[in-house]
Amino acid sequence: MLVPLVDMLNHDGEDPNVSWKWHVTEEEEMELRKSNDDGKNWETKGDIVVTSIDEIKKGDELFKCYGWRPAWDIASSYGFVPRIKKEQWECAAIPLFPAVFDIGSSTGYSTSNDRNDDSLLDLLLETNYGPLVKAVDAAVEAANEIKARQNKSDNEQNISISKSDRPDILCRFEIVSVFRPPPAHTASDFPFTRRQPCLIVGTKLQSDDSTTTACGSNDYHKAAVDNALPAFRAAASALQQLRDNRSQSGGNTPSPVQASKMAIAAASLDSTKDWEQSALELMAGGVRDRIQTLLGASNEANAWLSANPVEDTKDNLHRQLRAGMASDVRSSELNVLLSLQEIVSVKRSN
Repeated sequence: MLVPLVDMLNHDGEDPNVSWKWHVTEEEEMELRKSNDDGKNWETKGDIVVTSIDEIKKGDELFKCYGWRPAWDIASSYGFVPRIKKEQWECAAIPLFPAVFDIGSSTGYSTSNDRNDDSLLDLLLETNYGPLVKAVDAAVEAANEIKARQNKSDNEQNISISKSDRPDILCRFEIVSVFRPPPAHTASDFPFTRRQPCLIVGTKLQSDDSTTTACGSNDYHKAAVDNALPAFRAAASALQQLRDNRSQSGGNTPSPVQASKMAIAAASLDSTKDWEQSALELMAGGVRDRIQTLLGASNEANAWLSANPVEDTKDNLHRQLRAGMASDVRSSELNVLLSLQEIVSVKRSN
């Protein structure tokens, strides 16, 4: 839906000076419901009301907030990446599993892909990672239910829940797939771009010259890591089950992983093992892996631009704008990853 004038307002997610709301009367709402059921012009009813939320002087530009979205999302929708003036939320995609998992090793985040033997499991193939992702999803959901029951007091009406300014999108458990080149040891058999399952983790970033100290940025980073750990505890349990099952089966086809065991690990209820360090190791490996992927993509993009110059001024300007926007998207995610990497490193050493 295009709204004259209102659609010309630029975005400011930190300090907008106007807000807008779609306003309809009760009569118009009834017409909307009817026309929506009929599939007719439901968007033509009502008024857009723009309201000032800050002092506006003559000549000031009007800014509205488009709503929070990740850098990659707002870039693809609106063609820009918001700059941080003070602080703003951002997120990154952290791989849940290594691209190549050495199922024959005892422990550790395996990234070896220069060998070619049956102990290396390509976790970029959906047939391999698909069941694991479903099991992690089920395990985290079960762990959240366990945690919710544990946190209930006798008097549920008196439960106090501290509100956060965290965007609703970042409060959800969400796994996405990002594209990756195939591992070396399976590239010849399956020579196609792969997808890697990643957990979306969000935190609040501050500009370098920000004087804002409320809650402290490290508190947001710590909370982001803590919120992600149940998923990585579940993932660590899944990988250990793969190792144990292979060992018990004598190298034959191992039995599938059990989501119930993963849920116990995710909820930190496993009396036989503390999964925290395994989860932190897995998360540290995922952060490191994603940083390398983004830096590699940046180097490849710069090399391609240098090797393929264009003479047309307009085309060159357009390409520079697109390249700059892509660079801004990568930088936003890298800033999140580097902030989380520091917290994970501290937790692992404690």
